[in-house]
Amino acid sequence: MRAKPAKPIRSHNASTPLLASLVVAVAYLLGATVFSIASAAPDDRPDRAIRFASAAVPAARPDVVPAPEPVLAVLPSAAVIETSATVPVMAQVQTPGSAAPRRPRIALIIDDVGLDEQAAARVLALDIPLTVAILPYADAAARTAQLAGASGRDVLVHVPMEPLGLADPGPHALRVDLSDADLRARIRWAMARVPGAVGLNNHMGSRFTQNPRALRVALGAIAERAPLFIDSMTTADSRGLAVAEGLGLEVLRRDVFLDHVIEAGMIAERLAEAQALALSQGHAVVIGHPHALTLDALEAWIGEAEAAGIEFVSVTTLSAGLRAEPAEQISASIAQ
Repeated sequence: MRAKPAKPIRSHNASTPLLASLVVAVAYLLGATVFSIASAAPDDRPDRAIRFASAAVPAARPDVVPAPEPVLAVLPSAAVIETSATVPVMAQVQTPGSAAPRRPRIALIIDDVGLDEQAAARVLALDIPLTVAILPYADAAARTAQLAGASGRDVLVHVPMEPLGLADPGPHALRVDLSDADLRARIRWAMARVPGAVGLNNHMGSRFTQNPRALRVALGAIAERAPLFIDSMTTADSRGLAVAEGLGLEVLRRDVFLDHVIEAGMIAERLAEAQALALSQGHAVVIGHPHALTLDALEAWIGEAEAAGIEFVSVTTLSAGLRAEPAEQISASIAQ
């Protein structure tokens, strides 16, 4: 009996070998990717970056309102100032510390002293610190200066200077048409005539004090003595303050003339003005003359002014106090 040949084995689907190969390849690629991620450095991992971002920006909560940024400011002359958002801003307030408040001060200057020795004696009899401005051409100039110095009063040289108009300022006056040499000689002569003077002020001088060149030459001739210059302000256009400060001199300016009009009622009004000014701004420089009516008014008013809290001081005391005030304010501010 002849044997039957075996039947060949046939696949049910001719694409089966190809599909199987693809499955194996995909599986291999997936495995390699998973292995690469698992073995990556920590800072390169995307899930770590996400965690850092979440920590830096916390999730917003609808029930929490963020606090405003703090406002820092330095504001003058107020303890608390409300902003438009009604957020209080604390200001730095300068205080004088523990020192007692300074009393209002008046520096009283009596001009034209020396021509009448009896009037000068009456001026020196006023029982307050004051300053006498002595005319250098007066015969009793040196003697009056010595008496004033012995009584503890400040002495000024009342230097004659050229006015506007035809009034005569007196012998050896400083004039704008004088040469530099003549101006230097005249002011040195005037200063030498009044021994012990702490400074000078102008007698008349409404034209001379408007001239910076002439003022600079005259004051520069005595600048090495560092005198105190009081500008009598016989004109609103005076350059005395600027020139004197430029030369390094101490400077004060007149605030009130008591007796421009020599009449009792007018003098009383000027005294009231001086007192009010001292109370409002802290000090006043007041100039009068040794007229009988002026001295009468002063004798009646001084006690009243002191009762109102006014302190009478010399020009050197006032100048030193004003010079020290900015330093005191700075020190008080630092101490806060």
